Amino acid sequence: MKGPSSEFERLLDESFKKRKSIEPGSRHEAKVVSVKNDYVFVRTTQTQIVGNVSIEEWKDETLPKVGDVLVVYFLKEHSGDFYFTICLANDTLTEDNLGLASQYEIPVIGQIQTEVNGGFEVKLGSFTGFLPFSQIDNQSKSKELIGKRFKFAVTEIHPKQNKIILSQKKITDRERLTKTNLLREELKPGMFVSCTVKSIHKFGLIVDMDGLDALVPTSEASYKKNPDLEREFKVGETLRAKILNLDWSQDKFSLSVKDFLSDPWSQKIPFKEGDLVTGTVESIKPFGMFVKLTENFVGLVPNKESGVPQRTPLSTVFHPGSSVEVFVLEINPEKRQIALSISKASEAKDRMDYEAYLGDQKTEGSVSSFGLLLKQSLEKQKKK
Repeated sequence: MKGPSSEFERLLDESFKKRKSIEPGSRHEAKVVSVKNDYVFVRTTQTQIVGNVSIEEWKDETLPKVGDVLVVYFLKEHSGDFYFTICLANDTLTEDNLGLASQYEIPVIGQIQTEVNGGFEVKLGSFTGFLPFSQIDNQSKSKELIGKRFKFAVTEIHPKQNKIILSQKKITDRERLTKTNLLREELKPGMFVSCTVKSIHKFGLIVDMDGLDALVPTSEASYKKNPDLEREFKVGETLRAKILNLDWSQDKFSLSVKDFLSDPWSQKIPFKEGDLVTGTVESIKPFGMFVKLTENFVGLVPNKESGVPQRTPLSTVFHPGSSVEVFVLEINPEKRQIALSISKASEAKDRMDYEAYLGDQKTEGSVSSFGLLLKQSLEKQKKK
């Protein structure tokens, strides 16, 4: 049985271990236990030490909620209270704390003041730091920076020269890596995500997927054969998309927005086999030509159905943008293909003209020599 002295020694030993593990500058994961007017109170995950973070550190950001997990850095203990920081700012930017920031890579908040030779001067509480141009994050380089507040890493301190060298890029790279690692565990192919259109190209859309650049290929951005993506999408537009592929080693990610678009093939097709349809020549290929029938449907006229003699290039007879009348030979919804014929369209028109001619005859069954010749010609074409 343990006596009071042995229990006291155990508690003293635990207290010593806790204090040793929480030296100034040490990094911890901590859960938010309460949010007050002046402080956010946290409990470290491993050592279960309750401490506080100044609410001023969320001046430019949304306050955390109870239960949120934060990365915090221990600063000091005073009268039994443990003080932590997520990012040094204002009054916490003391000389000692800047030393800790440099040694333990604790972020600091500063305001960019003026442009000087090779970079910018940055106000850090009562101190002035220097941000070289090379240490500005790429996404910030094209923006107006003077007067803006950012997080920085303290890379060097030269007390004799009174110089504090800063890096914004180091902070954003670290944040991006942390976020990427979290997304790597969270994201899986087949999941649905929200993304924002960053730029539009012929090959597809470049979108921002929670901080990662991803591609929506043209074939996954529209059901149309040759869509004009600049007409269908806008930069800054938010889309819902399905993850197709995640290649973390190459930082290549592909998405599809088709699940959130109306599929024209799943609806009623506006024409059927045997119909005569007027379309527009879209493109001419060695094997035939594609004809646009509606905004969503394009069909193929094979060379043998073009009505053009063999060995005669289609481009000598037809031109992209010209109007043609075609006969719908076949509609294959599974393959999403439509076969068309110009020669059959010509035959069908002749047949319609012939039937109209017969209807104009006053005496039933009486057919002129012209009508008989036309009928025989059509019947011969049918048998071919």
